[in-house]
Amino acid sequence: MGTCVLKISLSDDMLEEIDKHKQLRQKQSIEEAVVDLIDYALKFPQYFTNFDWKKAEHEADHEISFGKTESFDMAEDFIADLKK
Repeated sequence: MGTCVLKISLSDDMLEEIDKHKQLRQKQSIEEAVVDLIDYALKFPQYFTNFDWKKAEHEADHEISFGKTESFDMAEDFIADLKK
């Protein structure tokens, strides 16, 4: 398999996030972290790429503002509620 060298400019904020990923995934370099992130993005399920996250967050905020929330003491209770 061949390789290609890319030169990109990233903001300090973006580099900071990549560095966090590097540490989390125990990568040896920023380059390895970037390759890992690109690999992840290319394998991301199509469902999520077409999902309207802003709309979903707006709907969730609306529900929360009306107090339509529940809390659970145990994961089993949460799972049981999902199955209703």
